Amino acid sequence: MPLFLPASACLAADPKLGPCLHLKTAHGTAVVALHGATVVSYVPTGAKDLLWLSPDAAAAPGKAIRGGIPLCGPWFGPHALVPNAPMHGLLRIQAWNLLRVEETAASVRADFTLALPAEPARGWAHTAEALCTVTLGTALEVELSLRNTGTTPFLVSGALHTYLTVGNVHQAAVRGVADREYIDYTHGRVRRRAAAGDLVLTEESARFFLTSAPVSLLDPVLKRTIAVESNGHGATVVWNPWDKTAATMADVGTRWPEFVCIEAANIPETAVPLAPSLTHHLATRLRLAQ
Repeated sequence: MPLFLPASACLAADPKLGPCLHLKTAHGTAVVALHGATVVSYVPTGAKDLLWLSPDAAAAPGKAIRGGIPLCGPWFGPHALVPNAPMHGLLRIQAWNLLRVEETAASVRADFTLALPAEPARGWAHTAEALCTVTLGTALEVELSLRNTGTTPFLVSGALHTYLTVGNVHQAAVRGVADREYIDYTHGRVRRRAAAGDLVLTEESARFFLTSAPVSLLDPVLKRTIAVESNGHGATVVWNPWDKTAATMADVGTRWPEFVCIEAANIPETAVPLAPSLTHHLATRLRLAQ
């Protein structure tokens, strides 16, 4: 039976990203690639895209789309036991199924599903079902739900790896992490405490703030503030590869000053135990604060 799409949604093939769902309301537009259920664009009405997408981004089996909001999980970072397992898990590198699209007077919501059978060779010895819900209204909301369909518990880690466009990373600032404890992954996972005031990046950063409080990205170049509100996470990641690491990434290269990643995450240090039949929810909400 063909999937019913309301007037606010349509499916179209992108030459590099493959099948994409386009959503439109009076409040803005969003585009979701079925590869990884990756939101690749969010444009509030009258504004520029809040999400950064590499010009070289592409959907390919086993490869994540560079930019937008890739879904990391069921683990974060390299696998602890299987060296050849995919970085950041299986969710962002596979094609998802579009389950339904529902429209209300104020928003449009799309649900995407992915089954995760056991694949021990790829680092996954359990069974689970993933659901990604994308809601476009006055804000963009992305929720990742993972249900344990097996008979044994496992630990869930992962992230909503959100690439936010900035006019210049040297001038952008993150507000809401002042005086917070964080794990500095760039410098050997040492624990530090952030200074007072807004965070302005001056070097490669992979800072895992142990907070779930809302944060904001201040951008004086684009003259806007992006509010980021999340739940279901134990850490907020602030990441930019800077010049040397970006030079090793073919789909970033010299474009690293164009984004700051702010991620709702459950890192290995804040992994969540998930018993059989239970579901874990991780969500983030983006909106223009001004």
